[in-house]
Amino acid sequence: MKNIVLIGIMGAGKTTIGKKLSIDLNRPFIDMDEYLEKKYEMRISDMFKISEDYFRDHESACCKDMSTQSQTIISTGGGVIKRPENIAYLKKNGIIFYIDRPLDQIVSDVDTSSRPLLKDGAQKLYDLDRERRALYMQSCDYHLINDGTLEDICQKIIDVMKEEDA
Repeated sequence: MKNIVLIGIMGAGKTTIGKKLSIDLNRPFIDMDEYLEKKYEMRISDMFKISEDYFRDHESACCKDMSTQSQTIISTGGGVIKRPENIAYLKKNGIIFYIDRPLDQIVSDVDTSSRPLLKDGAQKLYDLDRERRALYMQSCDYHLINDGTLEDICQKIIDVMKEEDA
């Protein structure tokens, strides 16, 4: 059985969805941001202080690590789609779901101060969406709108996986 890989802009719900799917499907869950920080013993915000390329290089190495996983639910960072090799690694043994949440909902409940790329305010989220939306669409196997309940979006993913495994 393949990995379930969740991509999307920060605040889309990837980690929350991943944790619930992990329980619902009795599969391990990896939050790539947490994995990356543990592996390199460094906070992502500190990596960004060195440079975004420094962070992206480490993120790519973690995507390569994920390609060896199986039956795992993986929540990625919002910019994972910026490098084609990341998507190639993640697709090696995974089905990629683009979790697309309305930006107004994200802005209303995400603490932008805790997100390195959003330190300059919510407008950056709209700019990132404009910059990345096409890459999310190109990268995903399935595009899901996350505008309902947590149960709804998780059930959509479970239904797709049943079809994939049939």
